[in-house]
Amino acid sequence: MKRMLALLLIVCMALPLCACAKKTEAPAPTAAPVVETTPEPTPDPGAKIDEAAALFVSGQYAEAFERLKELEGSGSARVAALLGKIYYEGLAGREDAARGVSYLSQAAEGGVPSARSLVAEAYARGNGVRRDMDEAEKHYAQFVTDAEALAESDPDHAPSSAALAKCYAEGLGVSKNAARARSYADKAATAEGLTPFETVSLADLYAGEKLGSPDAAKADALYRAALDGLKALREAGNLKAEKLLGDYYLDGLGGLKQDYAKAMELYLDAGEKGCADAQAQVAYLYQNGLGVEADYDKAMDWNNRAAEQGNAQAMEQIGALYQAGLNVTQSMEEASRWYAKAKEAGSERAAALMEQTDITAVYNSHEAHA
Repeated sequence: MKRMLALLLIVCMALPLCACAKKTEAPAPTAAPVVETTPEPTPDPGAKIDEAAALFVSGQYAEAFERLKELEGSGSARVAALLGKIYYEGLAGREDAARGVSYLSQAAEGGVPSARSLVAEAYARGNGVRRDMDEAEKHYAQFVTDAEALAESDPDHAPSSAALAKCYAEGLGVSKNAARARSYADKAATAEGLTPFETVSLADLYAGEKLGSPDAAKADALYRAALDGLKALREAGNLKAEKLLGDYYLDGLGGLKQDYAKAMELYLDAGEKGCADAQAQVAYLYQNGLGVEADYDKAMDWNNRAAEQGNAQAMEQIGALYQAGLNVTQSMEEASRWYAKAKEAGSERAAALMEQTDITAVYNSHEAHA
């Protein structure tokens, strides 16, 4: 009995202790409040395109190319146009005329007139596509219509204006009109957005008479404006830029002193690497004895290299060698054949040369270089 009472006493004493233990247990943790995060805003594709275009306009072609490649899937015609120009002209060390024409064609169909003007040029020169003057004329005519419809609302109005000036000056897709050519040239000359190549082409118009009368001051200002860009492109390996720098030294353009030896150095380097325009200029210097002793054999060799690539200037110069009988048998028939080839390749002078009947007439090829 005493043992049972002792057990009951122990149990009774333990109950309060269990109750206390339950009271001191830690409360269940409460759930942390849910914090809703604000999603990051989606970048505006238009703003990114503008950034890439700004890099392009400032001449930072490699940086622009990287941005544009990121935007390639955006479906933007403007992106396609800029990528096309970079590939077509080799502005970022990536010259690929055929690929450039592909992008430019997309951009042209997407409503970028300046892209169509380059497609037209590609067909006229056979650069990246098979040469087809009918196709070139069709694209030039469509370009003029599209570009004049957009006018100042065209975000790429500087290159469009420069191309319109050339079309009206040379009768490409439209009748020649020196006054309209001059008007568009003046618009392009005061705007931003031209590549060094477009700037030089515009300067050439002011230097000649296709705008009505020469304007040496404007031509010189444009040649100077393009010079640094050409040097940068040449350093990046652009052969067209190297050839044009040779022209600067040949004619003393953009503030550079005339230097036939420097011109030959640049032409030879670009010519050995396959630039047909530079090859024709090497031949031109040998053919006319400018800075070197006249060497008609070397002239013929370099002319043939360029002619094999379809260069019209070289074809003209071969015709001149046959016409004058310079280290070849004098042959008006052979001269006429080469002048006809030059005409087919786009030479403006060739038709007049073909009409010459006096095989002893002196041919001034010094006026023919491009």
